[in-house]
Amino acid sequence: MKLSVLIAISVFFTLGVAAQNSAEPQDKCSISGTVIDGVSGLPLKGANVRLAVSVGPNESAAASSSMSASTDASGRFILEGLSPGRYLVLATRDGYVKVDPRFGERGKWFLLAPGQHVTDIVIRLQPYAAIAGHITDEAGKPVRGVTVQAMRSSYLRGRRELHDAGHAASSDAGEYRITDLAPGKYCIYAKPPASLKAKPPSDKAYVPLYYAAANDRAHAIMLVLRAGEELGGMDVNLVPVHTVSIRGQVVNARTSLPGKGAEITLLSDQGETIFLPGKNFAAGAFEFQGVPRGSYVVVAQQPSTPQEPRTMWGWATAEVKDTDLDHVEVVVGPGVDVSGRIQMEGKTAEELSKIVTGVVGRLDPQGGQALASLTPDIDGASVKPDGTFIFREVPPGSYLVSFFLLPAGFYLASSGGGDVLETGITVPRGHSPPALELVLNSGAGRIDGTVESEENPAPAAVVALIPEGKLRLQPNRYRQVLSDQSGRFALKNIAPGDYTLSAWEQIERGAYYDPEFLAQYEDRGKAVHVEEGGHVTIKLEAIPATETVP
Repeated sequence: MKLSVLIAISVFFTLGVAAQNSAEPQDKCSISGTVIDGVSGLPLKGANVRLAVSVGPNESAAASSSMSASTDASGRFILEGLSPGRYLVLATRDGYVKVDPRFGERGKWFLLAPGQHVTDIVIRLQPYAAIAGHITDEAGKPVRGVTVQAMRSSYLRGRRELHDAGHAASSDAGEYRITDLAPGKYCIYAKPPASLKAKPPSDKAYVPLYYAAANDRAHAIMLVLRAGEELGGMDVNLVPVHTVSIRGQVVNARTSLPGKGAEITLLSDQGETIFLPGKNFAAGAFEFQGVPRGSYVVVAQQPSTPQEPRTMWGWATAEVKDTDLDHVEVVVGPGVDVSGRIQMEGKTAEELSKIVTGVVGRLDPQGGQALASLTPDIDGASVKPDGTFIFREVPPGSYLVSFFLLPAGFYLASSGGGDVLETGITVPRGHSPPALELVLNSGAGRIDGTVESEENPAPAAVVALIPEGKLRLQPNRYRQVLSDQSGRFALKNIAPGDYTLSAWEQIERGAYYDPEFLAQYEDRGKAVHVEEGGHVTIKLEAIPATETVP
């Protein structure tokens, strides 16, 4: 998990329970219930149940060993002496899936009023599953030492990412077995060891494959894995394929000379690091051998030196077919500054200063995962009291622009021709794009309501606000919130427009960015039109987890 994701999670909750000594005895609360096997329904003895407390920016939390409990033979637990507040109940046990927010797996949230005692809650733990199979070569013989990964997808800011959810190496008999997998959809990725060579003389090589025999992710077969299931027979046959070489040179954009000492990486178009150079290309020239057909990105980074104090970075695409690819040129250069201003009509400089204080801008790379995975990090841009902001050293490329911590009741729009908040911006190599001109409007709308499941409140449901029309291509226009213990939710600072509002009991993180996933539930959402300064109240029916979790 990336550092930014960890930071985001820590904003929402801090593990441990705050020691609230000021609460009166009669105000103390408790939570009790049962932990069961999610497949068999049998009670689970020895499960550990603990609390996480929601912490605000001016509060602190101190760990307390008394705020955890083990279930008894009947799967029962009780957590007593709690102060009023918002708590997350988490349960774990060996052999069962742990909470992982990337894939929509969560605990249960509770908002406790003074003296409230929540009883008879049921926590269902899903038993781990496994995937197994054999790895063979073109002669049908077992292959040892192949790294086999179970890859699971999620969406981050609208971009699909594959994560290694579990892996294993094939044995002497070519067998592999990947255990401790949560229920969900997976693709299998087999990477041959470097020692596995095609028989000479040959221009062929063994290359990574997705199950069953795909060279790229787009043609991989997605496997549906259910809780507690062992999915066997997922066999992969490795056959050497024709490969070629990619040759080229790194050029310093400032001097037009070879980029000496550049670090060069070859990526597939899906973001997988395929090859790293085995030597330092001091003269700026590079060569990658044994490359199969496909689309690639060559990324080069030239570290800073006393003579060149700024890091130089660049990339080039490479479409590999049946012959060697020569004369690939990767131009590296320093990033440029991207500046802009946020204005408000009818506000004095002093009024503007108070409103924009604390607003922060962010640039997110657009396009494929390959390029985004190696694009240098871009620091957020804090908006100054006069409304100006600057993103420093932005590499060339296309970016989505978004701003956070806007004051309540406001939304941003572009000023002048074109809407950079919808289309994003293109940063050319070597010079800054035109300054961004944005307007902060006070007519943001809000949506609130409740989520129900079979006429009962649906707590911790994922409520997603999905823009209509061309805005569906803009991840920064989507909004998500979880319903509270009573099934209530609220979305604020919404730009006027047309949306669809949907709720699910459980989905993989950001799955609603996927058009194919969304199409399955399009008729289950509700159309919402948000007027300037409008307020919409709506009731949603949660799509049950039985439809989204295997």
